Amino acid sequence: IRLIASDLDGTLLTDCKELSPKTREVLDLAVQHGIYIVPATGRSFHSIPEMIRNYPGVEYVITANGGAVYSVREGKRVYQCLLEKESVEAAIAVRKRENMVLEVVIDGVPYAEEAYVKDPIQYLATEYGAKYIKATRKPVKDICRFAQKHAEELDSISFVCRYEDKERLYTSLDKEIPNIYVTSSVPNLMEVGHIDAGKGKTLLWLLKKLEISTEEAMAFGDADNDELEEAGSLCQANWIEIERKNEYIQLLQTLLNDHGIPYPVE
Repeated sequence: IRLIASDLDGTLLTDCKELSPKTREVLDLAVQHGIYIVPATGRSFHSIPEMIRNYPGVEYVITANGGAVYSVREGKRVYQCLLEKESVEAAIAVRKRENMVLEVVIDGVPYAEEAYVKDPIQYLATEYGAKYIKATRKPVKDICRFAQKHAEELDSISFVCRYEDKERLYTSLDKEIPNIYVTSSVPNLMEVGHIDAGKGKTLLWLLKKLEISTEEAMAFGDADNDELEEAGSLCQANWIEIERKNEYIQLLQTLLNDHGIPYPVE
């Protein structure tokens, strides 16, 4: 194995959004062996915790569900797969009809509607989620006008919705917005990216850049937006399948909940 890619929330990070001592130990060991550690997240670049961005051995991060790749060393974006203007305009039309909260990401910075940033709890955010939203989102008074103005610059779009509306909203987004893929990382969020984005596809781009084969990569995730299996051996939470030369190993969810990813990596 020459590269390990991992989702952050619910995978690499504990429920307290920290790296467990065991995870740190194993990541440090991997770095000592020259293995690339690549965080792959739905978060925007500026929403990734500094402890992850600055972790020794982290040279690249995949953000916005594959919408962009950043070089930590160079401090700049090295790959992007932006939404098309037509897709953004169709998403705005859905937002106006559904009257749901909209978030947009531009150059690694997330923007959201002012009322949502002020009081996320009213929009079904958890206590941690509310703190995270307030700390990371830049408030915008008119998100539709803002998105229209920057229609050719968006990494991704997210709709904040009620859980019971997710299936209906998914169908609407998939049907009405061209050239996108729709995914979700948390119960009250539908995330929209370019059809050629996605963590797995973007990880394939990075593997090619680093001249690493898919057989030399391992990837971890726990949610619908962690579609990493096409780019390497996959460890998917809940019951986990790790594919290695047609052999499948079943591991319990608790391994990830307690320690992040260390046991499969070891």
